[in-house]
Amino acid sequence: MNRDVLWVLALVALVVGALVIGRITARELATGGYRIPEDEATHPTPPSWWVAPLLAVIVVVLATTIGDVADYAALPAYLLFAWLTVCLVWIDLDVHRLPVGLTRPALPAFAVLLLPPTIATGEWDRLLTAGLCCVGLTVLYVIFAFLPGGGFGGGDIQLAPTIGLLLGWFSVGHVVIGTMAAFVVGGVTALVLLLTGRAGRKSAMAFGPSMCAGAIIALAWTGAIVRGLIGE
Repeated sequence: MNRDVLWVLALVALVVGALVIGRITARELATGGYRIPEDEATHPTPPSWWVAPLLAVIVVVLATTIGDVADYAALPAYLLFAWLTVCLVWIDLDVHRLPVGLTRPALPAFAVLLLPPTIATGEWDRLLTAGLCCVGLTVLYVIFAFLPGGGFGGGDIQLAPTIGLLLGWFSVGHVVIGTMAAFVVGGVTALVLLLTGRAGRKSAMAFGPSMCAGAIIALAWTGAIVRGLIGE
């Protein structure tokens, strides 16, 4: 059996696994167990039909764009990020909060998961760059949070180091593209909500989903975006 056939079979297995895990995750999220009294959430939890398909799509995107990095040793970390993304998107859309139960343990978990691909590549400067980007992006979001009208919460700040680490492991350019993409996605989302009357100028808007979307865009298409920007 040749390599291409094995890869197709592996991709199919990943999709099936993503659909199964996504369905289990959606069922658990639908219970609203992440809600706390401070959320004052009396509305129903979001619909669950989109969780499993979204997870499967993200898994396919990441597996086909970064999967072969370090002989696939890096893939587990980024597949875990795909799962974290759908969880954070759901929760942030529901209660406009990123729970510390997910954001705080994410950073050390990803740091451990990035060790095998670093060993596989032998490029230890990747971890150094990732660490610096982790700190740098956190500082940037702290600054944003203190700017007038910044609108960033503690959850966004706690998610920033994880995204900085995951993108910085690839390059500083990935962090730049991911941050820019997050603000573009956030801006477009806010504009759509305003135009459709689903939000007002003073409405609180979840930025966690935009941060995750920006990170995925950067992971999958930084090279293409950079080439387009410089006209190659």
